Amino acid sequence: MLQQRQGKFNGITYNGRKLRADLRRDSLSEFIFLQDGYTILANKLINNDSKLAQTEVHYYALQIFVNVAAFAEKNNDKSPFAAQLSEKIKGGERNYLSEPRFERLLASETPEEFCQRLIRAVKLRGEKGVNLTSLADGIFLWMQEWHAREHGWPADTNPFKRLSVRWAMDYFSTKNNTNTKE
Repeated sequence: MLQQRQGKFNGITYNGRKLRADLRRDSLSEFIFLQDGYTILANKLINNDSKLAQTEVHYYALQIFVNVAAFAEKNNDKSPFAAQLSEKIKGGERNYLSEPRFERLLASETPEEFCQRLIRAVKLRGEKGVNLTSLADGIFLWMQEWHAREHGWPADTNPFKRLSVRWAMDYFSTKNNTNTKE
């Protein structure tokens, strides 16, 4: 929706580029929730019929997602977000996001830091785009984990329900698959 000049969402036509420009202007600002793009998504995703509860942590996660998604050139759902970060840049040896930067992304301690690092990763993908559904899932999971840490609650004992494990598996399995094909 944000990449199209005239896009339909929820049966209403919006100027996606205008919404995207407004979101980018308020990027990393606590006032992003006042933008139409945020409000449209919040009304659709966090309502009585949704699996997302009307909690502060979900609204904050949506705020981060909207911040980051505004910088995505397009939606590319061919592989998970973390796997896309380890893909090789066309004609080169480097990954879109280097291993040390990926590790710093996973080690983010605050939502602001996580958001800034995600924006950088999304910008590096450029016209290749990112998997927005996978990205949103990761952001919401990271926010739940951060919220639990802030309250001193224990981490989930199932490692596959933790974001760092999921993303590391996607990132390194793709990286290894890429290396074996060469």
